Parts: sequence; structure tokens; C-alpha cells
Amino acid sequence: MPLAAGTINQDSADTLGTDFTCTVENNPTYTVTIPSAVTISQNGTVVDITAENVANLGDQEISVTIGGTDYFRNQLVLEGEASNGQKKVLRYQIIKSDGTTIETTGTDTATGTELAAFTEDGTVNYTVKPVIAASTSKGVTYTGSMTYGISLVDAQ
Repeated sequence: MPLAAGTINQDSADTLGTDFTCTVENNPTYTVTIPSAVTISQNGTVVDITAENVANLGDQEISVTIGGTDYFRNQLVLEGEASNGQKKVLRYQIIKSDGTTIETTGTDTATGTELAAFTEDGTVNYTVKPVIAASTSKGVTYTGSMTYGISLVDAQ
């Protein structure tokens, strides 16, 4: 009978052995759904981020962050054109579900900011709201886009 561990010398008839165990983990799976287009109302519009089929995350969570925007320095800004051909801009804010407001003022301060985290199926939302000032040009359609970063990170 082999011994599981230990030491033997040259005079022993015993043999040494090691029992091995290996567990192969399932790969994490999930589906994250984010709207491809949103029309922002002047009072703000709720945007849902949904995670489904979440399984096998282990000690990780799904993190959804702001990846960037199509405006200079990834600022939260929409662009438009007035009827006279003049270029116009409109800032917007993102208000997270916990009430935290994300906005940029000339530099890239939003990229990498987490909007949602999931360890199971669910929905988290944020509100996108235009910053309308007295000087904001009326009658202009403002457009822009934002990308997202979606990754697995160590659970908080």
C-alpha cells in the first residue's frame, strides 16, 4: 500500500504516492444589453443596462463603465447645427441610480466611471439629462454617442 506522503529510506518496502485533484471551473457567462439609441428629453431620460444569463462569475462581477464619447476629449457633449449653419454644442449629465452626477467641463473626467455592476441577473439604470442654459440654441437637433466598457473585475 503506497503512503500518501512522507519519507522512506532505502530499507523500506513502502512506496510514496500523491493523490491529485483538479477542478476545472466553468467559464463566466453573461449577456449585457444597452439601448443602441436613446432620445433625450429636456427633463432627462432613463437608460436601462440589463444583465442576463449571469453565471460562473466566481469572485468577480460584471462592470459597465463609460468607455468614451465621440466628442473632443470624451466630453459629455452633443453637437448640432443651427439653421444659419453655425455649429452648436449641448452638454449633458449622467445621473447614476445612486444620485451621483457625472459631467465633464472641458476635460475627460467621465471615461472609466462605472455605471453599473452585476453579480446576478438584473437591471440598473441611469438618467441622461441635457444641460440647458439660457444661451442654448433652440430649434437645433443635437446628436452624439457614447461607448461602454464591459469587463469582469474583482468583486467589491
